[in-house]
Amino acid sequence: MAPTYKAPPDVAWYHFLHGNVPGHQIDFIHHPEVPQGPLSRQHFGHLSRLLKYIEPRTTSDCAFAIGNLSRDDTQHEPGRGGVALIFGLRIRGARDHAGRQDPPFSHAIVAIERDLDAAFVQRAALEFRARLFERTAVTAEGSGWYHTYARRGEDPAAALPLLQAYQASFEGLPAAGSGTRSLRWAVAEEVKLPGRIVIVHDDEAPFEEIAGCAARIAAVLYRSNIKWTALSNGRESDLPNGVTIRFLPASEVGPQPSGTPVFPLERVPLDEDELARELFGATPVRGDDEPERGRGWRDQYRGPAEALCAEEPAPADEADPCAEMPLPVAKRWPWAGLGAVVAMGCFGLVLLRGTNPGAESVAESPAPLLTPGAQVAPLGVARPAETPLPSPSSAAPNPEHKAGAGLAEQESASSNKQAKARSPKASRKPPPVVGGPPRF
Repeated sequence: MAPTYKAPPDVAWYHFLHGNVPGHQIDFIHHPEVPQGPLSRQHFGHLSRLLKYIEPRTTSDCAFAIGNLSRDDTQHEPGRGGVALIFGLRIRGARDHAGRQDPPFSHAIVAIERDLDAAFVQRAALEFRARLFERTAVTAEGSGWYHTYARRGEDPAAALPLLQAYQASFEGLPAAGSGTRSLRWAVAEEVKLPGRIVIVHDDEAPFEEIAGCAARIAAVLYRSNIKWTALSNGRESDLPNGVTIRFLPASEVGPQPSGTPVFPLERVPLDEDELARELFGATPVRGDDEPERGRGWRDQYRGPAEALCAEEPAPADEADPCAEMPLPVAKRWPWAGLGAVVAMGCFGLVLLRGTNPGAESVAESPAPLLTPGAQVAPLGVARPAETPLPSPSSAAPNPEHKAGAGLAEQESASSNKQAKARSPKASRKPPPVVGGPPRF
């Protein structure tokens, strides 16, 4: 069993060494305990397949790969997965446990839940490669680190300090902060991506140019919904169930599977939006590519819906001057109030028309038409049917006097009738109070 180590809680990179174990077989040489912190068994399983089969080309001293360790994670959130930077080599002048020449050796550094962009990935890859070849001289024939390890590998107690010293030589690699980025590019579900995309470069292209292009593509894939496996310039087989981006020298391109897109390295766009569209048919899902710090995934996926419902306030100089005036509120009468008003109205009509057949009806009813010779009684006083006219003497009046008296009585009755028609009738009850109980 390979020696393991416990990493600090806030470690930026986990180190995995894989190759020939003297007296054993090709297996893990040294790695952290699994699981621990954000490092899970699923990450370890994906990394194992990549480390086992990575293989440098005959024209290169090493193979470089960027691996996706969250490919099959259904709860994986783009921008917060696991990514591995891997170098695969052949140890010249050494033999494995079965006597085979130049056994393989690979070293991977793994970042989990980190804020990775193109510039950081490229810087980390260049620094990682420089320390691998310059500080440890891992491939130096006869004197490199692996040759020293092979001589002590059969004694675990002697090999452990050597492994710890080797890992310590990579302290201080560029470290990224915690993952705060989210989904940036998306491909529609009905779009079927090819299993391989080929990037062709010159045979003499420097590693910095290849690493820079691979870092730009990886930064887009890291924040997308694309299912991808790895980017590699090695000659290992493609992993299934995902897109593999293969960097090939022009002399080794050869025939490719049907439907495989081929892009010259110099034609891979520098702009990330354009790169996502041309290589994968992906489109941006937000207009801003800056990290959204301090926001949870619920807020991030809720943002577009809130933007559709929100309205920007009008400028101060263009605001409606009446906007601050409250609108009139229509008052609604309660049913009980309406019933009370109707009842009081009916009661008032009854009072106006009169329900007493006595004096009130006489006062409110119009005066009857008088016949010639009739007398007019005062208002509100009942007059007897036969009232003798006053006479200055007991003698009977002459006919002329009777005629003059009758004419005077008719003129008096007519004037009284006109006066009653002109004068308004006084109400006997006070006006009803709207909205309150009736007063009886």
